[in-house]
Amino acid sequence: MATLERIRQRSGLLLIVIGLAMAAFILTDLFSSGNSVLRNDANKVGEINGKSIDAQEFSKRIDERMELLKAQNPQQAANLSRTMVANQIWTEYQEEVLLSDRYADLGIKVTNQELFERIISNPQVRSQSGFVDEVTGKFSPAALKNYITNIRDNAGTDPQSANAYNQWLSFEDGTREQAERDKYLYAVRKGIYMPKALAQIDYTRRNESTSLQYFGLEYSSIADSTIEVSESEMKSYYNDHKEEFKSDNTREIAFVTFNVQASESDRAALKKELETYLAPEVINSRGRVDTLPSFQNAEDDSTYAVGRSDRQVNPTFKTKDQFTAPMDSILFAAEEGFVYGPYEQNGTFVLSKISEITDKPDSVQARHILLSFQGANQGQSQSTRQPMDAKNLADSLLALVQEDSTQFGALAKQYSDDPGSGAKGGVLGWFKPGAMVPSFNDYCFYNETGDIGLVFSQFGFHIIHIQDQKGANKAIKLVDIVREIEASDRTMDSIYKKADEFAAKASEMADFGAAAEEMGYVSRPASNIEPMQESILGVGNNREMVRWIHNEETELGAIQLFNQDNASFIVTQLVEIRPEGFLPLNLVEDQVRTAVINEKKAAQLAEDLEARMGAEIDIKALAVAFSKEVQSQSVNFGTSNLTGYGSEPKVIGMASGLAIGEMSEVIEGDRGVYVIYIASRNPAEELNSYQSEQIRVETGMSNAASAQVLESLKAAADIVDQRHKIF
Repeated sequence: MATLERIRQRSGLLLIVIGLAMAAFILTDLFSSGNSVLRNDANKVGEINGKSIDAQEFSKRIDERMELLKAQNPQQAANLSRTMVANQIWTEYQEEVLLSDRYADLGIKVTNQELFERIISNPQVRSQSGFVDEVTGKFSPAALKNYITNIRDNAGTDPQSANAYNQWLSFEDGTREQAERDKYLYAVRKGIYMPKALAQIDYTRRNESTSLQYFGLEYSSIADSTIEVSESEMKSYYNDHKEEFKSDNTREIAFVTFNVQASESDRAALKKELETYLAPEVINSRGRVDTLPSFQNAEDDSTYAVGRSDRQVNPTFKTKDQFTAPMDSILFAAEEGFVYGPYEQNGTFVLSKISEITDKPDSVQARHILLSFQGANQGQSQSTRQPMDAKNLADSLLALVQEDSTQFGALAKQYSDDPGSGAKGGVLGWFKPGAMVPSFNDYCFYNETGDIGLVFSQFGFHIIHIQDQKGANKAIKLVDIVREIEASDRTMDSIYKKADEFAAKASEMADFGAAAEEMGYVSRPASNIEPMQESILGVGNNREMVRWIHNEETELGAIQLFNQDNASFIVTQLVEIRPEGFLPLNLVEDQVRTAVINEKKAAQLAEDLEARMGAEIDIKALAVAFSKEVQSQSVNFGTSNLTGYGSEPKVIGMASGLAIGEMSEVIEGDRGVYVIYIASRNPAEELNSYQSEQIRVETGMSNAASAQVLESLKAAADIVDQRHKIF
C-alpha cells in the first residue's frame, strides 16, 4: 500500500516524464526523416514554380483516377499500380501549373458560351439517348440543359443526383482545360514559319547524294596504357564539358539474386499428393470411418477438383487438334472417366479426367441480340444502360423469343446494340470455331440447332438463336486438378538463410563483388535508378527497393535484403549516389579519363597522318602508307553511319561542305580520325516550286512543337519533386 501511495503522489511527475519521452521520440523521428515541423514537408509532394502541391489533394486525385480507370476498363486497371497513376497525376499537375501561368500572360480564356459550344459538339455527349428530342429524334441542347438543371437542383437531397452533378462538373472542368490547352498550342503552332529559301536548302540536303572515299585510324589501335593523363588535364576537360555531366538524381546498385525454386523433394511430395487422388480416401473421424471416392469415380468431378486445384476449374470441350503430343493420341483413344497424370505442364503438375465426350460441329449459323451497358467493351460501349437494366431486359426478351422465335428478327432490329447484325435481324451467318468470343462460341458449338439461350461477354448480354450446324468432330471435356510447383517453407527458409549469410559476409568485406565471387555468386549492376521508378533492370517491379535506394537515410555502401514476391531474395548494395545537378569529377572520373585519352590519341594519329599528307599524294596512296583500305559510300544529310566504322556524324557532315575532287584535312571523329575524298556528287532535282516542301517542314515542326513546348516549359521551371518520400 505504501508503494501505491508513493506512485499516486508522484503521478504528476510521472506524466511529465512520459510526455517528454514521447515528444523526444516524435521529434527524433521528424528530424531523422528530414521533415521540418515549420516547413511541413510531410504535407506536400513537391513544388512547381513556388506553388506547393498538397499531399492530401494529390492522393485524393490518385484515388479518383484509379476509380475512374477501374470503371472504364477493369482488366487494364488491375495492372495499374498506385505509383504509375501518381506519375500520371504529377505530369498533369506540372502542365496545369505551367500552362495556367502562360494562359494568364497571354490572356487566353474560354467563355461560358465557348465551353457550351464545345460540349454540345462532343460526339460522346451527342450520342447519349437521354439528350435526344422525342419529336425529331435528334440531339437537343435543351434536353441537355434540362438534365443539368435537374441533377443540380436535386443534388442536395438525392445522393445519385449529387454524384451525377459532381461528375458533370468534373467533365466541364476537363473540357474547359482542354479548350484552353488547344488555344495555347494553336497559338504556338501558328507562330512557326519556315521560309521558302530554308525549305529549299532542307530539300537539297535530303536529296543531294555525295559519293566519297575514306579511311580511318581508330583510337582502339593505340593501347590506353601508353597514354598518360594528368590530374590537371582531367580537371580542364571536366570544366570545359561540364554540361555533359548533369544528373537527374539517380542511384546505382549492385545486387545478387537468390532464386526460390522447388527442390526435388518438393516436387516429389507434390506429385505424391496428386497420386493419392487416384485412389479412394479413407477418413477416420471420432471413430467413424468414411470413404471418399477417387477422382475417377467422383460423380461431380468439377466439385471434386475445385477443392484440390490451385487454378480455377473451368472445363471446356476441345477437339484433337487443340492438344499437343502425346496428349492428343492418349486422350482421344480413351473413354469417359479416364484419368491421365500427374504430368508436368508450364510449371505445374496436372491430373486430368475426361468428364464428357461429345460431337462438335465444324461451323454454325446463328443470330443474336446484343444488349450492352455503360462501361462494357472496356469502356467503349455507347450504351447508357446500367448492367442490371441490361440483364432484366435480356431476360424479358429471352422469354419472348423462346416462346415465339419468329419475333427474333424484329426484336433484334429494335433492341440489338450490334449495329452490323442488328440491322439484319441479328443474323451473323456461318462462322467457324474461335470466330466469336469464348462464351458465345461455346454456346453455339456445344448446344443443338434450334436452341435459344443467354450468355454474357465483355460486350454485354447476348440472346443467341442457333439456326443451323454442319459437320461433326469428336470433342472431350477435361476436368483438371492443377497444382503449382512451388518451393516448400523449408526450401524457402534455406534459400533465405543463404541470402542472409551472404548479406552478412558482404557487410564485413569492403568489396561487394569480391564477396559474391568468394561465395560463388554473381554480382550484377543496375544504374540510373530514378526516385519514382517501379521496375529495376534485372530485378523487376520492386517499389520497396527503389524507396530504400532513394531514402535520405540510406548511406553509400549500405546493404539490404529484399523479398521479390517470394520468387527470389535479393541482396542489394547502394554503390553510387548521383545527386541532381552537375556531378562532381570523382563520380565521372572514368568517363573523363576516357575522353582525355581519346583526345590525346586523336592528336597523335592526326599528327601521323598530317606528316604524310601533301599536294602530291592521293587518298589511296595515303591509305596504303598506313596499311588501310579505302572504302566507298554514297551519303546524304540524313545518313547516320559510316560503313565499317559506325556512327560518325561529324565525318558525314564534312562531306557536304567539300568540293568534288577535294580531299579533306584530318577529321577527328567519335571513334577515330579520318580522311575523306569527294569522288562525285549527284545534285537534287530542282523543283518548280518549293511551297510543298515549305508546308511539309512547317507541318512537321508544328506537330513536334505541341509536345516540345511542354517539355521546354518544364525545363525552364523551378520544380521540386518529393513524391518518392510518400509513394
